[in-house]
Amino acid sequence: MRRVWCTAAALAAGCLKPNPGFDVAESDSAGTGASTGANTTAVPATTTSSPTTGSATTEADTSTATSLPVSTTGVPPDMSSGTTDGTTGEPANCWDLGLDAWTVEALPLDPPGGSPMLSPDAKVLHWRALLDNEWHVIRAAREDVTLPFPPGTSTWPANDFAADYPAFVAGTQELFFAGLGDIYVMPREGDVWGVPTVAGGVQAFGGAQETHPNPTADGATLLFQRDDGPGFGQFNVGYNFYQVSRDPEMHPTFPDVAPVKVTPTDPGFGIAACPALAPDGLRLFFGGFDSLGGGLGDPNDGRAGVWFGERDSVGAGSWTGLTRSDQLREPGFVTCPVAVSADGCQLTLALFTIGPGPYETRLARRG
Repeated sequence: MRRVWCTAAALAAGCLKPNPGFDVAESDSAGTGASTGANTTAVPATTTSSPTTGSATTEADTSTATSLPVSTTGVPPDMSSGTTDGTTGEPANCWDLGLDAWTVEALPLDPPGGSPMLSPDAKVLHWRALLDNEWHVIRAAREDVTLPFPPGTSTWPANDFAADYPAFVAGTQELFFAGLGDIYVMPREGDVWGVPTVAGGVQAFGGAQETHPNPTADGATLLFQRDDGPGFGQFNVGYNFYQVSRDPEMHPTFPDVAPVKVTPTDPGFGIAACPALAPDGLRLFFGGFDSLGGGLGDPNDGRAGVWFGERDSVGAGSWTGLTRSDQLREPGFVTCPVAVSADGCQLTLALFTIGPGPYETRLARRG
């Protein structure tokens, strides 16, 4: 497993572990030790594309199995995480509640694992876990979003890819995940998974190590992280965010074109990492390491926490209203967002340390 060390060689191993983006200890437990569980039986999948090696980029100008309508212009309907407006009874939208209106609770994963990817309606959770020394994609579903997630079951044995950040798109019946330094996509027909392939050509995926796949709910846009950014203080490696687009009704993968760089920038942070894109593609949570201190000192002192930005259209490359959350950070940890519900009412988080230390998953609610 690829690992990069802070100061000695930079910060990065989170890319292929529970994988927040800055780095975590060599463990996928949710604070409860090694995971256990029965393996599912399946023929190991093989790729039809090799990991890519391109480097072109473009600067911008400025789960359930239920099939949902595919749209290239918006989010499929009925994406509320269950909170309702007390006056109308309609699903509430939590986006206007502010960045520090959260109630944060533990998010236990059974079996223990990392990278908890929340579905747009907040009823399904996918994560990765180590079962009998093999990586699996785990799925758990709940009927009521106010309740904890039940124990999950393996939905795909992912050991050949060490698949991380499993993001299922119900509308296109596809699973996106990070593995082997690239972003992969795998279709599903009924209960049968297809063959994983690199999600695009050499220009789109292959400039460096790509991770953190964030598909929009319609499957038309994919935002991801690449470790090709400038260093900061003690960190020899930084990150950039990129995105590619397609018509999912016409193309099973993304075109072989240079991705658009959509990295947020602000004087308040020195490194941006671990993007968590809203299903509509218009809002972004991400981890930011405060610029205060120049990236030196204890990296686990709470300076690395959650930021937020938004944009007017999915094609826009710049983010406005960049805001630092005072609440979604904790001394002793790096706090990274993982995935957010469509209504902005629920957000999964990963808390970890750079260097040996615990790894925890949490769920933030508001509304």
